[in-house]
Amino acid sequence: MDDKLIFRLKEFYALETFQVAFYEAQISTSTDEYYCKAFEKMVQIESGHADFFAQVLEKAQIELPTFTGSLFDLAGDFVGEMVGSTGRHNTCKLGIALENKAMQAYRTFITESKNKHYSELRDTLMEYLLDEEFHMLWLRDYMTHHN
Repeated sequence: MDDKLIFRLKEFYALETFQVAFYEAQISTSTDEYYCKAFEKMVQIESGHADFFAQVLEKAQIELPTFTGSLFDLAGDFVGEMVGSTGRHNTCKLGIALENKAMQAYRTFITESKNKHYSELRDTLMEYLLDEEFHMLWLRDYMTHHN
Protein backbone atom coordinates (compact mmCIF):
# COMPACT_ATOMS: atom_id res chain seq x y z
CA MET A 1 0.00 0.00 0.00
CA ASP A 2 1.56 3.30 -1.05
CA ASP A 3 1.93 6.33 1.22
CA LYS A 4 -0.69 8.39 -0.62
CA LEU A 5 -3.29 5.65 -0.19
CA ILE A 6 -2.44 5.27 3.49
CA PHE A 7 -2.76 9.04 3.99
CA ARG A 8 -6.17 9.10 2.29
CA LEU A 9 -7.47 6.16 4.33
CA LYS A 10 -6.34 7.82 7.57
CA GLU A 11 -7.91 11.10 6.44
CA PHE A 12 -11.26 9.40 5.82
CA TYR A 13 -11.08 7.56 9.12
CA ALA A 14 -10.46 10.82 11.01
CA LEU A 15 -13.20 12.73 9.20
CA GLU A 16 -15.79 9.98 9.62
CA THR A 17 -14.92 9.56 13.29
CA PHE A 18 -15.32 13.29 13.89
CA GLN A 19 -18.68 13.29 12.10
CA VAL A 20 -19.87 10.47 14.37
CA ALA A 21 -18.94 12.42 17.51
CA PHE A 22 -20.53 15.62 16.18
CA TYR A 23 -23.77 13.89 15.16
CA GLU A 24 -23.99 11.94 18.43
CA ALA A 25 -23.89 15.25 20.29
CA GLN A 26 -26.93 16.43 18.31
CA ILE A 27 -28.99 13.48 19.53
CA SER A 28 -28.39 14.36 23.17
CA THR A 29 -29.14 18.07 22.76
CA SER A 30 -32.51 17.97 21.00
CA THR A 31 -36.07 17.10 21.92
CA ASP A 32 -37.24 16.98 18.27
CA GLU A 33 -37.92 13.29 17.65
CA TYR A 34 -37.55 13.52 13.86
CA TYR A 35 -34.29 15.48 14.14
CA CYS A 36 -32.90 12.92 16.60
CA LYS A 37 -33.97 10.01 14.39
CA ALA A 38 -32.15 11.55 11.42
CA PHE A 39 -28.97 12.04 13.44
CA GLU A 40 -29.21 8.49 14.83
CA LYS A 41 -29.33 7.24 11.24
CA MET A 42 -26.36 9.43 10.25
CA VAL A 43 -24.36 8.16 13.25
CA GLN A 44 -25.11 4.58 12.22
CA ILE A 45 -23.98 5.18 8.63
CA GLU A 46 -20.93 7.29 9.48
CA SER A 47 -19.87 4.72 12.10
CA GLY A 48 -19.98 2.09 9.38
CA HIS A 49 -17.76 4.26 7.20
CA ALA A 50 -15.24 4.79 10.04
CA ASP A 51 -15.26 1.05 10.83
CA PHE A 52 -14.59 0.22 7.19
CA PHE A 53 -11.54 2.48 7.01
CA ALA A 54 -10.29 1.17 10.35
CA GLN A 55 -10.55 -2.40 9.06
CA VAL A 56 -8.71 -1.58 5.82
CA LEU A 57 -5.90 0.08 7.77
CA GLU A 58 -5.71 -2.74 10.33
CA LYS A 59 -5.70 -5.39 7.59
CA ALA A 60 -2.74 -3.59 6.01
CA GLN A 61 -1.10 -3.57 9.47
CA ILE A 62 -1.16 0.22 9.61
CA GLU A 63 -1.69 1.84 12.98
CA LEU A 64 -4.87 3.85 13.33
CA PRO A 65 -4.41 7.57 13.94
CA THR A 66 -3.94 8.16 17.67
CA PHE A 67 -5.86 11.45 17.80
CA THR A 68 -9.16 9.58 17.62
CA GLY A 69 -9.19 8.71 21.30
CA SER A 70 -11.33 10.27 23.95
CA LEU A 71 -9.88 13.74 23.31
CA PHE A 72 -11.06 13.59 19.69
CA ASP A 73 -14.51 12.42 20.77
CA LEU A 74 -14.60 15.16 23.38
CA ALA A 75 -13.81 17.75 20.68
CA GLY A 76 -16.64 16.42 18.52
CA ASP A 77 -19.00 16.48 21.50
CA PHE A 78 -17.91 19.98 22.47
CA VAL A 79 -18.30 21.37 18.96
CA GLY A 80 -21.60 19.54 18.60
CA GLU A 81 -22.98 20.86 21.86
CA MET A 82 -21.75 24.43 21.29
CA VAL A 83 -23.22 24.57 17.82
CA GLY A 84 -26.35 22.79 19.03
CA SER A 85 -26.87 25.40 21.71
CA THR A 86 -26.94 28.14 19.05
CA GLY A 87 -29.78 26.45 17.20
CA ARG A 88 -30.55 23.78 14.67
CA HIS A 89 -29.87 26.14 11.77
CA ASN A 90 -26.21 26.51 12.79
CA THR A 91 -25.96 22.79 13.51
CA CYS A 92 -27.18 22.03 10.01
CA LYS A 93 -24.78 24.61 8.52
CA LEU A 94 -21.81 22.95 10.21
CA GLY A 95 -23.13 19.50 9.27
CA ILE A 96 -23.34 20.63 5.64
CA ALA A 97 -19.76 21.91 5.83
CA LEU A 98 -18.59 18.55 7.21
CA GLU A 99 -20.51 16.66 4.53
CA ASN A 100 -19.08 18.92 1.80
CA LYS A 101 -15.56 18.25 3.12
CA ALA A 102 -16.24 14.52 3.06
CA MET A 103 -17.75 14.64 -0.44
CA GLN A 104 -14.77 16.60 -1.75
CA ALA A 105 -12.36 14.07 -0.21
CA TYR A 106 -14.31 11.12 -1.63
CA ARG A 107 -14.45 12.63 -5.13
CA THR A 108 -10.71 13.36 -5.10
CA PHE A 109 -9.87 9.85 -3.94
CA ILE A 110 -12.22 8.23 -6.46
CA THR A 111 -10.52 10.21 -9.24
CA GLU A 112 -7.03 9.42 -7.95
CA SER A 113 -7.73 5.69 -7.77
CA LYS A 114 -9.35 5.49 -11.20
CA ASN A 115 -6.38 3.96 -13.01
CA LYS A 116 -5.27 1.73 -10.17
CA HIS A 117 -6.32 -1.72 -9.08
CA TYR A 118 -8.74 -0.52 -6.43
CA SER A 119 -12.06 -1.35 -8.08
CA GLU A 120 -13.62 -2.82 -4.91
CA LEU A 121 -12.43 0.13 -2.85
CA ARG A 122 -13.70 2.57 -5.53
CA ASP A 123 -17.16 0.96 -5.42
CA THR A 124 -17.26 1.38 -1.64
CA LEU A 125 -16.05 4.98 -1.94
CA MET A 126 -18.83 5.76 -4.41
CA GLU A 127 -21.42 4.22 -2.07
CA TYR A 128 -20.08 6.32 0.81
CA LEU A 129 -20.09 9.43 -1.38
CA LEU A 130 -23.79 8.84 -2.02
CA ASP A 131 -24.38 8.53 1.74
CA GLU A 132 -22.62 11.86 2.31
CA GLU A 133 -24.66 13.50 -0.46
CA PHE A 134 -27.92 12.23 1.06
CA HIS A 135 -26.88 13.50 4.50
CA MET A 136 -26.04 16.92 3.08
CA LEU A 137 -29.37 17.09 1.24
CA TRP A 138 -31.30 16.15 4.39
CA LEU A 139 -29.42 18.77 6.43
CA ARG A 140 -30.06 21.43 3.79
CA ASP A 141 -33.75 20.50 3.57
CA TYR A 142 -34.18 20.47 7.35
CA MET A 143 -32.42 23.83 7.66
CA THR A 144 -34.71 25.31 5.00
CA HIS A 145 -38.02 23.95 6.30
CA HIS A 146 -37.55 23.81 10.09
CA ASN A 147 -36.47 27.11 11.55
